[in-house]
Amino acid sequence: MIATRFCPSEIEYLVRIAGTLADSPAAAGLSPAYRELADRARAAVLAQATGRPDRAVSALLGSRPGEQVWRLRIWTRHEDTTAVYSTPTGALSELAAHVRGRWDNLCGLDGVPERPPADDTEAVELYYGRSGTARPDEGYDLVAEEVIRPRRSRIVPLPFTFPGAAEAAALNRAAVFHPADGDGPQCTEVAGVLTFAYLDAEDGVVRVSVHLDAADEERIVRPDGTVPLRVQVEDTVVLDDSQAGAPHPTVLEELLAGADTAQKKAIHAAAISTGLMWRCPACRWTNPRAATCCEGRGCRAPQPSATRSKASSLAADSVLALEGPR
Repeated sequence: MIATRFCPSEIEYLVRIAGTLADSPAAAGLSPAYRELADRARAAVLAQATGRPDRAVSALLGSRPGEQVWRLRIWTRHEDTTAVYSTPTGALSELAAHVRGRWDNLCGLDGVPERPPADDTEAVELYYGRSGTARPDEGYDLVAEEVIRPRRSRIVPLPFTFPGAAEAAALNRAAVFHPADGDGPQCTEVAGVLTFAYLDAEDGVVRVSVHLDAADEERIVRPDGTVPLRVQVEDTVVLDDSQAGAPHPTVLEELLAGADTAQKKAIHAAAISTGLMWRCPACRWTNPRAATCCEGRGCRAPQPSATRSKASSLAADSVLALEGPR
């Protein structure tokens, strides 16, 4: 989709350009479909200028958050290794295995059993001490990190309609199997949804993981950025948000859509003070809180950390009431 290669502010300018050129001689050479789009863009621009914008037919969503992993670093006098784990339990298990392999280093110390405890946490604390600094030439770090992948804001249609029987059958027939390789385990893909099912030796479980980042935005992504999902194990449904439906435009969007210039300034000021929006310190563009970088034209300044802290402190109920689910 070409739109994914442009930031929201650039798409806004492209629509305005199309509206400006709609009644120019250059528009005469357009195909009927493109001419109709240009006319719609001009009508939308004029409606906004007169303060009577049409109801939105699409929604702009911020990028999804990254995936959390746990990075474990273990060092001794002779080696320094780092590995990444999907769960803290897996990282702790690996650290405990390392400790048990070096338990002879504690031989003869007061209060230390001859054999390492079966409990992973207890074994690690006995070896490194509660502060983690009991051994001067050895140590470890276990920290949570977020894996950031390139993600863009998304434009999804309103209202949402799930594919009918014929279209769903066609998408199911087009499903693809991706074999395991050096980057990850095997998975199946249907309508952009990746489903991994594999044996996880670290945690000793059969892991089933569903990834929705690449889900088909034109067919199965709802306006709030979610995919209607039902997960069933044997005869038990363990997750079902299929009835959540498509949300209406958020209260904040409705207020801004119907406000004049003075009212918009007041709404922006209130939203900024509460953390629902933020103003770029470089170009003064007003951004939604979901935007991690400024969406003003030619500006990609990052969201200030103070603004992120303010937004994260908002009560969930008040955010949903004003901003809607994201």
